[in-house]
Amino acid sequence: MKKKVLLLAVFAAAVMFSSGTGCGITSPVISADFPFYFLQDISVPGIPYSCCYLKEGGDGIAAVDSLYFIDYENGYCLARVYLQGYTVEDVGATAEGGYALALCGNLLFYVSNSTYIVHSPVSLSSYGRFILTQPAGGSWHLYSVGANGTVITINSQSWDVTAVDSVSGLQDPVAAAITNDGSAIFIADGYDNTVKKVSTGDFSTVTAQCAVPGGINDLYAGSGSLVYAAPDSLNEIWGIDTGTGQHYSTYPISSPAIAVAVTHDGHYLFVAHKSSGVSVINTQNNDLEATTSGYGTVFDIDINPNGSRALLCSNLDKIISLEK
Repeated sequence: MKKKVLLLAVFAAAVMFSSGTGCGITSPVISADFPFYFLQDISVPGIPYSCCYLKEGGDGIAAVDSLYFIDYENGYCLARVYLQGYTVEDVGATAEGGYALALCGNLLFYVSNSTYIVHSPVSLSSYGRFILTQPAGGSWHLYSVGANGTVITINSQSWDVTAVDSVSGLQDPVAAAITNDGSAIFIADGYDNTVKKVSTGDFSTVTAQCAVPGGINDLYAGSGSLVYAAPDSLNEIWGIDTGTGQHYSTYPISSPAIAVAVTHDGHYLFVAHKSSGVSVINTQNNDLEATTSGYGTVFDIDINPNGSRALLCSNLDKIISLEK
C-alpha cells in the first residue's frame, strides 16, 4: 500500500530548481526557412528519451536521469525532480495538466505542476512501457501499457488501479497512442509487426489490426481521425484511420523515422530520422517544408495544442524547445 506521509517528505526534498546542475544553453545550427525557430535548449547528463507538454500553453516535461520541467514561454529549466533513481520509461500528464506523470517500470509517479511535489507512487502489477491519458472531459483515467501485454487503468483522482486487462495477442508493445476522443488505444506490437486497435471500453478484444512491414518505431495521435505511424524500415509516415484501424494515407520522407509528431491542425508532420535530422512535411501536399541536421538524433517530439511550441529529445544530451 502507499506510504503517503514518509514518501511525500522524502520526495519533496529531492527537487532541484533551474539553477542546479545540468541546465545550460547553446545554439544548434538551423536552416533559415525552418518553420519553428530555436528558442532554447537544456543540457542534461544523458540522453532524454521521452517528453510531452502538460497542457495547452503549459510547461513541458522530459525524462533523463530525473524529471525536467521546461518553461513554456522561454524554454529554460524550471525544476529537476529526482524519482528515487528509477529509470523513466515514459512521461505524460493528467488531462487538466495539474500533474506530470513518470512511468518507472512497476511504479507510476505523479508530480504536482508548479510546486513539484512528488506524491506516493502508484504500484502497478506489470512493468509499464507507455502511459496514456484520457482526454479532458473524459473519465479521469490513465492507462499504462505493460511489457507483458496488459493495460492497467488508473483513476487520476483517487490514484488507485481500477482494472488490469490482457490485450488478446499483444506480446511486445513498442509504441502506443490514445485517440483524441479517448475511445481507443493504438498499440504497435513488435512481435508480429502490427498496429492493434483496442477500445478503452474493452481492452481484451482487438477490434482492428494493421500490418506494417518491418514494424513501427513511434505512434502519435492527431486531433482528427488519424494516428500517425513511423515505420521502422520504410521511407514513409503512415496515417492510420482511427475508425477502421487501417492504413489510410502515406507521407513520403527521405529516410526511415524514429519519431513523429503532428500539429493540432494536422497540417504539418515533424519527423525525426533514424539517421539523424528533423524534417517538417506539409500533409496537404506532401511537400518537404524544411529540414535541419542541427539537433542530432531526436528520440521523441511533442507539439503543444496551439502549435506554438515543439519539444525535442536529442542524443546531444539536450532537451530542445522550438517556437513558431
